[in-house]
Amino acid sequence: MKKPDSIRGHDEEAHQYDQQVRDYECFAHDILFGMAFEYVRPGERLLDLGIGTGLASLPFANAGLEVFGVDGSTKMLEVCESKGFAKELKCLNLLEAPLPHADGFFSHVVSCGVFHFFSDLGPIVREVSRTMDLEGIFAFTVATPPVEVRQSGGDSAAGYSTMDTPWGVAIFAHSDQYVTGLMHDHGLEMLKKQRFLMRTGEEEGDDMLFTAFVARKCSS
Repeated sequence: MKKPDSIRGHDEEAHQYDQQVRDYECFAHDILFGMAFEYVRPGERLLDLGIGTGLASLPFANAGLEVFGVDGSTKMLEVCESKGFAKELKCLNLLEAPLPHADGFFSHVVSCGVFHFFSDLGPIVREVSRTMDLEGIFAFTVATPPVEVRQSGGDSAAGYSTMDTPWGVAIFAHSDQYVTGLMHDHGLEMLKKQRFLMRTGEEEGDDMLFTAFVARKCSS
């Protein structure tokens, strides 16, 4: 089966990825950890959806959590494994539900820099809720529609809009209303929200707007 463009790109850039993140001055993973840290405890299990090279979950591992990771890129997982902090790593397509984990197996779930490759987030949020324990937190990022799209109501009825990128892979931006509604539908209470900018890597390119969210599972 042909790999999606996003996974092929991550395979090709896996060994340069951490340096690229530094070069682009991208610290979304640090933002998520800072927003979520007060809710986690040593010894708890954490699932990183789209773990990549492990940038988002390594701080949690250093804080004493057991990290489990899934990703569609074998090359990114190889880099992550070389860092030696993850308890388990699995290669799988996040678009294919269900996740291979038992109900309530994880204390918490994180996903950084992944959901902008998805249009409909419903299936993966459903799996997050299923595999996460009560009172667990879900920390994640999404691309946010530009202000002109938000003001004009340009999101589709499904709650997302498509955005072109300088690197040739279209991404999906999700509205706050869509994200908040999904959390509510799957028993998750929104706790925190933080906007931040991401560089595109192009000298003349505009920064892109993203949002980090932290939600808590409040019902089964």
